[in-house]
Amino acid sequence: MSRRHLHNLCALLGEDLDVERARDEYLASLDADEGLAVLLIPDDEILAAASKRRPPVPHCERCGARLSRKRHRCSRCGLRHM
Repeated sequence: MSRRHLHNLCALLGEDLDVERARDEYLASLDADEGLAVLLIPDDEILAAASKRRPPVPHCERCGARLSRKRHRCSRCGLRHM
């Protein structure tokens, strides 16, 4: 099993955690051999990997810079974030 496939499937999971929808969407971009590898990944493993995944890094709304999780002000443009 490829970690890349597991990572990409986790990225496609929505708030509803619909594994089948995410798998169908991901399979559309793969060839037959890679698609078979994705179909062999159990649903439980995808959900477990998604629960361990770190939340996305926040970005500044004004300039797009990555924000520190602890700071409330963008270091590039100075915009205050709450």
